[in-house]
Amino acid sequence: MSSVADVIVGPIVEFMKKFKRVEPPILDSSAAQTFKRCPRHYFYRYVLGFRPKEEPPYFRFGSAYHRFREVLQKTDSLKEALVAANHIFRSKGGDPPVGTQWEYLTELRLFKSCALAFERREKEKKIGAITVVASEQIFNVELRDGSRRGGRADEMVRWNGQLWGRDFKTSSKMGKFYERTLEPNDQFSCYTFAETKLAGEPVRGQIVELLYNTKTQGPEIHQFLATRTETQLANWEDQQIFWGMFLNTCRMNDVWPQNENACYNCPFHSVCKSATEGTMMNRLEQDYVFEPWDFSKVSESEDAVV
Repeated sequence: MSSVADVIVGPIVEFMKKFKRVEPPILDSSAAQTFKRCPRHYFYRYVLGFRPKEEPPYFRFGSAYHRFREVLQKTDSLKEALVAANHIFRSKGGDPPVGTQWEYLTELRLFKSCALAFERREKEKKIGAITVVASEQIFNVELRDGSRRGGRADEMVRWNGQLWGRDFKTSSKMGKFYERTLEPNDQFSCYTFAETKLAGEPVRGQIVELLYNTKTQGPEIHQFLATRTETQLANWEDQQIFWGMFLNTCRMNDVWPQNENACYNCPFHSVCKSATEGTMMNRLEQDYVFEPWDFSKVSESEDAVV
């Protein structure tokens, strides 16, 4: 198995071999979670580098809001942050069509959401309990077996003297459904693991700041704590090494199993249901865009919670 020009190419390239392999040598949480859900989905998105031409409206809304938070922290300018958010939102399609499931995720709702976040941030600054230590920090850390995990953390903060990561999310789900996503959660464990290594002192976990919107409710912002102990982080590392061995087996044999339990909301379902390898490749070429994954350049989009 070789890594050429920052991509991984296995010793056997037989399945859909007319497409070049662009698998990144370092996985982030989005890639790792995709592989655990369905190795075939991972193959299409991360090994071949395809993504759907059309992204759901909640992707553009989440990306725009995430951009707002990033620019606001860097510039401390509400105007600059709103301009940046609107640019992302409009460039990705703008308001959803009226009558569709996500019709409420409009530019106006985005503006109201950003205004609420700004007001919350101003109150936070006034109280002074939280200090932002780092923002949009790209990391690349080594696991015990020599493999590496990467990512782009929204913020690292010091809260009442202790270090925490802080992650900004958007969702239309709330209550017990959302709380169940806090642990286990690969992203929150990965970020806490990496931030602890980078900081040289324990990071308590992740402060999850959730922007909540539905057709009839919102915007609202709710805060959750995803704490992690040393034992939990050690268990997470053990599991990543195990999943890494499974991934290497797929690479070595160029076999990427389908998990039919994940088909209900998979953007590549139309590819998998094609009858032959040739029609699968045609479907990828016609209905998808070639855009290799780079975790250093993406924010909240493909891992949005809906």
